Amino acid sequence: MKKISLTLMLLFGTGLANAQPGCGVGAMVWKGQSGIVPHVLAATTNGMASQTVSMTLGIAGCNTNENVQSMAMLMHSRADAIAADMARGEGEHLTALAASLGVAPDDRPALYTLLNKHFASIFPTPETTSGEAVNHIVAVMEESPELKHYVAG
Repeated sequence: MKKISLTLMLLFGTGLANAQPGCGVGAMVWKGQSGIVPHVLAATTNGMASQTVSMTLGIAGCNTNENVQSMAMLMHSRADAIAADMARGEGEHLTALAASLGVAPDDRPALYTLLNKHFASIFPTPETTSGEAVNHIVAVMEESPELKHYVAG
């Protein structure tokens, strides 16, 4: 059993060690370093230094379009209300999110349905930060042929 566990750790740990923590202060501080320790430290630094602020302002290696920056600012201030509307698939906070992304009124029902359908992956835990939720929303929208142009970089 120990051999199996060790083998799995080596296989999956290698991929994690080479993964990048995204953008933000932590990604810049630990840039170019590989291994699980620098990856965890970069992700932790991003959390402490507010990756959302970096995304919102487009600094620290976070190059996003203006719509995503606008959404990040909105999520930072209203994440709980947006999450509640997203879980229902409707609401004024979800409408504000769509507006911040520049989503055309005709495309909004598709956005609401998509976000409602993927709610569990956008907010996987109650501790999900607004920055993480923004990343998840962008990832979900990038997979939608009719909505991906709203989050294109």
